[in-house]
Amino acid sequence: MLYSEFKERQNRFAVALKIGLPFLALIVVYISVFALFDIKSNNFVLLLLFILVYIYYIFYMIYKGFNESLIDYTQAFNAHTITKEIQKTIKKRNKEGFIAMINILNISYIEEQYGVAARNQILKHLVERLNLYLSSFGLKKIPIGRYQSGSFLLIFNDIGNKKHLDHLLIGFCKETKSKGIFKIEIKLKSASVSKSYDENAKNIISKLINISQDVENDFQDILKPNEFDRLVRNAVQTHNFIFTYQGVFDYNNTEKGADIFTVNTKLLIDRYGALPRSQIITSVKKNGYEVKFDQFVLEILFNEIKLLLTSYPKFHFIVKISPVSFRNRSFLIFIKELLKNEEINAHSVSFAFEEKKVYDDFERFKEIINEYRELGFGIVLDRFGSNNAGFEYLKHGIKFDIVSFDLEFVKNINSENYRSMFKTLISFAQKLGLKTVVKFIDKESILHILSDARPDFVQGFLFDKPRALKDF
Repeated sequence: MLYSEFKERQNRFAVALKIGLPFLALIVVYISVFALFDIKSNNFVLLLLFILVYIYYIFYMIYKGFNESLIDYTQAFNAHTITKEIQKTIKKRNKEGFIAMINILNISYIEEQYGVAARNQILKHLVERLNLYLSSFGLKKIPIGRYQSGSFLLIFNDIGNKKHLDHLLIGFCKETKSKGIFKIEIKLKSASVSKSYDENAKNIISKLINISQDVENDFQDILKPNEFDRLVRNAVQTHNFIFTYQGVFDYNNTEKGADIFTVNTKLLIDRYGALPRSQIITSVKKNGYEVKFDQFVLEILFNEIKLLLTSYPKFHFIVKISPVSFRNRSFLIFIKELLKNEEINAHSVSFAFEEKKVYDDFERFKEIINEYRELGFGIVLDRFGSNNAGFEYLKHGIKFDIVSFDLEFVKNINSENYRSMFKTLISFAQKLGLKTVVKFIDKESILHILSDARPDFVQGFLFDKPRALKDF
């Protein structure tokens, strides 16, 4: 039996006790009342009321018990439970031991080729095999938890030798790859860190993810770089970034100066000149340094913003980053350190992003967004209404502060179909409590057409052109 299954049985037994003990107490009360007192109609009604309340209590505890399960379909601990277990163990005075991760590198391929049901069976079988493997080396009652789709976390309290632990984990990875599961090749990678690495479980987990997925994101070549790729990399490494700022205006008072600015990032590249983010991001992605790119951008940008905020403390800046960076734990740690070093107020910055493919761990996504919000950052969903994941995120209750509409709507503003849809989407977003921004407005006629839709903010050459720092 897995340690997680044992703990789940304990948890269910505890729930059963919580249900049963009040019932025994109710019987005692019932017998005592009938033995000691003359039963009158009002006493009998009171007893009936007690019984009805207890029945409600039973159903509530059963419902709560189902919702508070410690394990998932793999029979390993779920992500919430294993994270709590890690946090609990690293808070103890004795910091000996290690936190480890085993990650299935080809989990996406398995799901695409064989389907979700087959993936789930493979994950369950992998957990069982891992538990038997560890038991064969005398490592019993090891907490195993599924953190993400194909990532499993393990807690080792009684191993003092990291080299020995890594040897065992690598052995399991090689054995599994050699044998496969249900005749399907499983590519695994393991990682481990000492429990003393950090006081925060999420930081430890982030480090393990980076190691186990080979996501050090430090200018590694995923594909063979061509000449343009090399020039982009050199420009990023030498921090050849140029920033301009374009005002976002209150729709109801466009004459008033802007307090909100979107940040336009360009990279100065040899033989190509200054190219916008949209033209270089493909090269950055395919060569695997999205996170590092965004870190460099923010490091330099925050220095500029700090200067502007000294003179204009009410300014607020919207800067676009990659969703890969946004969800990366090491990036969040970097942001926290940057806030301290640069002494900048996070309430003056919002992060904007958009992506085509849905990140379907919606609860995890909500947790990430809440962590940024706790720091003070705003969150902007960019290119809303285009062919991307925006609607899915809103459908699943992920909260943003602002939605910025895609250029497609402004380009087709004269189409009755687009106009009608545009108005509906703006109203829909506002009903959800989101502020709306319509960009790329360069004509009075477009502003006039928007009078029916009434967004919260507008932006474009009609009101303001991008400005460099020196132009403020």
